[in-house]
Amino acid sequence: MSAILEASNLAVAMGGKTILQPLSLSFPAGRFVALLGPNGAGKTTALKALAGLIPATGNVTLLGKNLAKLAPRERAKSIAYLPQGHAVHWPLSARDVVALGRYPHGVADPAKLSRRDAEAVDCAMARTDCTHLAHQPVQVLSGGERARVMLARVLATEAPILLADEPTAALDPRHQITVMDDLKGESRRGALVIAVTHDIALAARMADEIVLLHEGRLIAHGPPDAVLTDAHLAEIYGVSVARPIIDGQPVLLPWRLS
Repeated sequence: MSAILEASNLAVAMGGKTILQPLSLSFPAGRFVALLGPNGAGKTTALKALAGLIPATGNVTLLGKNLAKLAPRERAKSIAYLPQGHAVHWPLSARDVVALGRYPHGVADPAKLSRRDAEAVDCAMARTDCTHLAHQPVQVLSGGERARVMLARVLATEAPILLADEPTAALDPRHQITVMDDLKGESRRGALVIAVTHDIALAARMADEIVLLHEGRLIAHGPPDAVLTDAHLAEIYGVSVARPIIDGQPVLLPWRLS
């Protein structure tokens, strides 16, 4: 299966310190990838480097094209990036916030959408179940509601690659599952989705692939059962896990310090 996104010897140094050691990764379309690792592992740095948002050495290619040589608008159409947190500082309605996802397509005013842009916005809001919030000021929304609106904003871009940095942080369990379901749904529609998360159990259950980082190094990349082994979890997280069977499926639960 051909890759839609590839990194070759991708590395990041800041202030004379190596934050991300050279790593090489290859991802096909239609996959949901969880980027895991303890605090300080380099997860956010790796995600930003893959998106071309921070200076890095090595190469990132998108469908064989060097990401660094793409025009900013072409890059923004190709990779939608959802940063940490769901803070919004603009006095906009939820629908206008989602419409900002059409900016790479030439939309300068969210109140003035073409028919095609409006369809993309409405579809993104429907997929994330936030259509009913369209006219609500985004500042008054709950954390879970705001998370769905911000996810809809990146979906409205209709990019083939979606990178999300801790999209379930500070959300209750219901909204964590909802957001992960939405991301998995996008991968099933053909997008490559890479999400940073600290939830090992959800990642093990929902992701197609796991990328495991530790201290800026790539530890493993592959299917969840091949990466989230007892040995890796003890080495990287210092925990042992229980693996009960629920509804016929093994569930990974961090249980005690190893």
